[in-house]
Amino acid sequence: MSVRQFFTACCLIFTVAAYSQEWTRFRGPNGSGTGKVSGLPAEFTQAHCEWRVEIEGAGHSSPVLWGDLIFLTTAEETTRKVLAIDCKSGEKKWEFVDTVAEHHHHRFNNFAAATPTCDADGVYVVWVTGTQTVALGLSHSGEKLWQREWDGFTSDHGHAASPILVQGRLVLHTDSKDEYKSQVRALDPKTGETLWEMERVTPKTDEKHLSAYSTPTEVMAGGRPTVAVVQTNDGWKGLDPLNGSVAWAYPGEYTFRSVSSIVESDGMVFATFGSGGDGKQSSALKPGKTAKPKVIFSLGKGEGLSYVPTPLIHEGLLYLWGDGGILTCRDALTGEEIYKERLNGNFFSSPVIADGKIYCASKDGEMVSVALGKSFAVLGRSKLESGVNATPAVANGRLIVRTDTHLFSLKGK
Repeated sequence: MSVRQFFTACCLIFTVAAYSQEWTRFRGPNGSGTGKVSGLPAEFTQAHCEWRVEIEGAGHSSPVLWGDLIFLTTAEETTRKVLAIDCKSGEKKWEFVDTVAEHHHHRFNNFAAATPTCDADGVYVVWVTGTQTVALGLSHSGEKLWQREWDGFTSDHGHAASPILVQGRLVLHTDSKDEYKSQVRALDPKTGETLWEMERVTPKTDEKHLSAYSTPTEVMAGGRPTVAVVQTNDGWKGLDPLNGSVAWAYPGEYTFRSVSSIVESDGMVFATFGSGGDGKQSSALKPGKTAKPKVIFSLGKGEGLSYVPTPLIHEGLLYLWGDGGILTCRDALTGEEIYKERLNGNFFSSPVIADGKIYCASKDGEMVSVALGKSFAVLGRSKLESGVNATPAVANGRLIVRTDTHLFSLKGK
């Protein structure tokens, strides 16, 4: 083998390795919702699927991948499961099962709502048991590495905020309505050891306490990485991932619940707040070197905000896919409306960008694809076998979709 051939082979191996690790958390790279794939059909049927398998148990959590393994959580009233599935064949490789006591959750939620995250060493999940929040580390072969529990951290609606990995820390956000507590924790992903905790401001009575379900994200602030977290009563915090110290903060004076997750783009973060299937408050912030971030713009009720689906920011455009099936496109730097169009349907899944198109699936069982850019165009509508609450994954040249009953792979050409 020549030097050039050796160099080309090394580059190819590196590219393939990096390419296959691109969707390791909720909504992929830093929660952007944007993946790399080409040749996906805008409209498809079951005949287009590379494979399609039935999934036992309920779950709104999204698939994540490391190499050729898909990790997924499912749940029933008294069980919690982690599944590992081969992304090329759909074959189940292993499952981890835990048993808990039966307890309450919101009628639109379930017990497998938080998406796992993974790295080269393991897969990490968070769920609730009715009396505790549990964090769990498993190996890629399904062996338990560690488990941690926190008593009293149980939300009235069930858990939903997904853990993320930032700067070698496993960061999770937990709220408790019963105890009026809210914390952000960082664990060592190898051992589960607590590296730092931050107690958030919460009221002393039930009157205004609104549990948060949003997943944190990483954002650069003044040249250093921070973990952005948001909660109704405490507003925004930008935390140093190494020690949990507050680098920046914004109170926001929010009065509605945070359900959709934070989206970041070029150092700007955006999140929405709402209730009853409608976004009613939002903020776009630009953290810097000071403790107070710059407020880029704020939007309110009637301006197309989503409540459950997390927004997208791509090439200077902000896409707000509303729960009731209205898509609003705005300038990401000014908030100015570019278009607002009705798509119909009810949506809890978050949109993703794949192959130059936006895909989003409804609770009614339809996948809609829309053109990127300032001109609105529906490119396709695909009927699915059941509704969708989970957000698709885009990895290994595939769009991997979880419906309420099945998991399937749509492979690019």
